[in-house]
Amino acid sequence: MNSFPPPDAYKLALDTCTGFKRKADHNKNESLLCFAIVVLCSLTSPLFVTLGDGLWIGKVLPSVLSLSAAASTAWLQLRKPQTLWSLYRDCQRRIEDHLYQYQYGLLDYALPENERVPLLVNAIRTIAWDAHQRWLPLVPTPEAIDTKTITSKNEHNSPN
Repeated sequence: MNSFPPPDAYKLALDTCTGFKRKADHNKNESLLCFAIVVLCSLTSPLFVTLGDGLWIGKVLPSVLSLSAAASTAWLQLRKPQTLWSLYRDCQRRIEDHLYQYQYGLLDYALPENERVPLLVNAIRTIAWDAHQRWLPLVPTPEAIDTKTITSKNEHNSPN
């Protein structure tokens, strides 16, 4: 068995926190961008239909805007960046809290340094594992997509 020196617990926590921050920021930007596209395209499309003359301004541009709004809406519903943003930001803040407690010897970390290290590493491990478990149900599966598509088609083609 290899005998590697144990990683610095504080650096491990900082690196994990930075990773969650990066993921949260990415999903925040993605969520806000898609939302802005939906709002902007949905509000401007009818203006071009009503006020636009000709094929390009009156028909093609509104169609492209409507398609963009629909695609962004579908992306938001399928990928759920706003939920991922919340998940990753929560993990980031929880790790930051543990870092403060560790650094200043607060609450559970009011112990000698050598006893605080395993506590911090275990807290980071628990948060990362919890994030993974909360992330798994958010991953779209082909079965879920097919089921939604079939259900949606059946509802629209229903003879009622």
